[in-house]
Amino acid sequence: MTRTGIRAWGGAALATLLLTGCGGGSVVDAGGVWVLTSERPSGGMDALGGGLLEVVDGCLGAGGAVIVWPYGTRVLSNDPLTLEIPDNGTFVLGEAVEVGGGYVWEQESGPRPDPLIVGGVEVPASCAESNVFLAR
Repeated sequence: MTRTGIRAWGGAALATLLLTGCGGGSVVDAGGVWVLTSERPSGGMDALGGGLLEVVDGCLGAGGAVIVWPYGTRVLSNDPLTLEIPDNGTFVLGEAVEVGGGYVWEQESGPRPDPLIVGGVEVPASCAESNVFLAR
């Protein structure tokens, strides 16, 4: 491999590492909707969250809140937006979904941190205007 090839490969590997982080959290564009997935958890909260799967301020959420979905959650389709949540099932936009976890930021809490980092993921600014629930 040439020196330029090594630099290009190394740059791509570094970019991938920086985008995904060490814990595996991610922000995925699913047809114009941000889907936030947390890093692998070491523990979690046990409140019940959810509602109808919906777009909340540009991010995928439910019940009026942006949700940072559990580690391992996958987007199966953009049209219709379909999500597979580990140990929970497959859900389509508009369907009811329930997840365990807890609110990590609520509008009533006062000024939000900037940037807002939840579950190892930086919540996009437009989405951080809503309540944010971290699912486990």
